[in-house]
Amino acid sequence: MSYRLRSFSPMRRATSAAFIGLFFFGFSAIAAEEKVPTEADLLALEMGPESIPAASHAQGKKPKTPAATLPSGAPRAPENQRARNSIREAPLPEEELTLRALRRAEQALFPERLPGISAGFSWDIPAPNEGKETIFGLPGLFTPLGTPEPGLDQAEIDWLRSLTLPDLPVRFDSRVVTYLKFYRDSPRGRAIAAIWARRSGRFVPAIQAELRRASLPSDLVWLSLIESGHDPLVKSPAGAVGLWQFLPESGRLYGLTVDAWVDERRDPIASTRAAIRFLSDLYQRFGNWELCMAAYNMGYAGLSRSLTKYNTNSYWVLSRLESGIPWETALYVPKIFALAIVMNNRSAFGLDRVTPDLPIAFDTISVEPGTPLSEIAQLASISLDELRALNPMLIRDRIAPSSKGQVRVPRGKGSAILARLPKTRNYRTVVLRYGENIASLAAEYEVKESDVLSLNRFGAGERIEPGTVILLPERARKQRAESLPPTIVVPKKLLPGPSQKLVYYEVQAGDVLEEIASELGLSASRLAWDNALDVKARLRAGMILQALVPAERDLSAIRVIRQPGPVLLGGSPEFHEHFEALRGYRRIEVTAKKGDTLASIGRRYGVTPGSMERINHRSQSTPLAVGETIIVYTQLKDESAPNSGAAAMLPELAPVRPELLP
Repeated sequence: MSYRLRSFSPMRRATSAAFIGLFFFGFSAIAAEEKVPTEADLLALEMGPESIPAASHAQGKKPKTPAATLPSGAPRAPENQRARNSIREAPLPEEELTLRALRRAEQALFPERLPGISAGFSWDIPAPNEGKETIFGLPGLFTPLGTPEPGLDQAEIDWLRSLTLPDLPVRFDSRVVTYLKFYRDSPRGRAIAAIWARRSGRFVPAIQAELRRASLPSDLVWLSLIESGHDPLVKSPAGAVGLWQFLPESGRLYGLTVDAWVDERRDPIASTRAAIRFLSDLYQRFGNWELCMAAYNMGYAGLSRSLTKYNTNSYWVLSRLESGIPWETALYVPKIFALAIVMNNRSAFGLDRVTPDLPIAFDTISVEPGTPLSEIAQLASISLDELRALNPMLIRDRIAPSSKGQVRVPRGKGSAILARLPKTRNYRTVVLRYGENIASLAAEYEVKESDVLSLNRFGAGERIEPGTVILLPERARKQRAESLPPTIVVPKKLLPGPSQKLVYYEVQAGDVLEEIASELGLSASRLAWDNALDVKARLRAGMILQALVPAERDLSAIRVIRQPGPVLLGGSPEFHEHFEALRGYRRIEVTAKKGDTLASIGRRYGVTPGSMERINHRSQSTPLAVGETIIVYTQLKDESAPNSGAAAMLPELAPVRPELLP
């Protein structure tokens, strides 16, 4: 048995018929005098006693290190975020407050798997009807064989009939109703809904206008709110950014600029237009909005495979089949439908007292490359933070130095600001080559690294992609001569053929073997072989790789070392002499005599047994054959290290313990 409401337009709002679901909860009224919740209220709920179990012991001094076992229920030590960032070599992602609160609530709202479809189930095929129908509740095909349908009382049916529906094909599935109960009855749910209702004033009118212009359902706007909490700066652990949570690759695919200076995924208007094109493509592929939204969440390829595997074209069927779709996607569509219902029935959910934020309103002006936002903010008589809020896509607080850029300023101030802005800028620009970083660039142009970082608003240690246009101070001048060439260690020495040239590349933090090889015009396997690399391990910053590249290869876009310093074969006597000399030691060869061991020889030269084992790769107590050659690193007479590693330049050695010599 299912309930249907006849409708001749799937996009028209209508009142619902009855709900037939697996679960239904009664709704309690919200007191009219309740305070409208804010982010601070939600944060208090998240951090309150219901979220954090109380300690079962009296609080005392912090435990010593190493710590004894703490009593049951003792609070965990806080994480060291700085240490984690250092280990990751990247900042930890931060989850948006309302999305985190909703995710945590879902763990309680949906603690068990959804009742699914059993093998061998049966259903009554509905008779064809004239016109179009919107179906509410769970029709017979969702009911396992022999399981009775639960009933609804008239009050519940009347309440659902009173709701205005969005212009999406809503089904009152049990998950939708669970979310409705959460937003209506739970303090956490009411706080989330109130925050979203307030935020909706800023972006929703503009987004809905774009959706209507594209002839898409205007209530698709709530998909973006579920994605981002309508925070244009939010970033997911996977790297998705903005209101519509585009990954860099998918953003570029749909025409968004994503580079070191501009990230249009953070632009509410540009990202909405890209999302409209994406959603339109998904709708063309799947033919209904439930599948379209599911594909937006889990990926269209994965959804297509699941539909083929289970031989269905219904999201609602697929969402209840074992391993049909990810659990997140099984909640994703109901979550959007529930939010769309809430926002179309604000008084029914206690949101009629929420004052929406003012919508964005601005003038757009075109300004010179490299113009700082601080200068524009001053001319507009607003704070830098206010100007940033209008221009979240400008991630360096400057217009990109490559060309003129568009800036949004408060409405009515555009012409006045343009009239007072300088027409030229006193900066130099360079394009960062592959293998360069800010430190090497600053050294090359004889400016302070800190000045370049500050001018471009780059973070210390931040990886800047090759091809990025970099601003340099006007005084920057390129060095005529290169600095002292580095010493290079290689596993084998390569000899270039007549159509080849030998170059060296210094690895930068974050470099990938395949990318370096591609820049050099080689295969990754060839580059790995010539440098004795493990292709599964990460490259370490500062490594220098050798490469034989085609003589005609244009290397202007990659920083290579053409004239290196000494090239040493790793592990060779020259290699050890060079590096030991740098730290004030000399490598010598000692001929073993009768009764010698590594330990006894080491004592003569003041070398520990452990060091002797490491140098010679054998146990300190193993007897040595007479005449066997043993390696010893011993200090020079002059304990300061020489500037050169050449053996001829080293002074003579003196044993530290001459009385132990034979």
